[in-house]
Amino acid sequence: MTKDEILKISRKENSVSDERTEYIGLKGANFSVSIMILLWIILSRFTPMDQAAKYAMGLLVTATCCYNWLYQLIRVKTKTSIFFSVLFLIAMILYLILFLNQNGYLHLL
Repeated sequence: MTKDEILKISRKENSVSDERTEYIGLKGANFSVSIMILLWIILSRFTPMDQAAKYAMGLLVTATCCYNWLYQLIRVKTKTSIFFSVLFLIAMILYLILFLNQNGYLHLL
């Protein structure tokens, strides 16, 4: 076996390992986002906080979800990733407007 053949086999084996590592990373990110949404719902419903804090927390969660789905949309263009990217983008913009308005930066609402 020549040096080039050994390198070719090694690259092929590493490619499978890299794909597995990336897949596990994406699954971990999706799981983390799911837990974050659950905690957001629990905290926003059962913890007393003012509107600005609720809007800030909503903005953080929806922005995180939006960029998670946008990343997936760039990598794998599926109808699901398009739908959730648009949905969370709209929610993120809404929470941004509400947050800025609540803190006196906007006088729209």
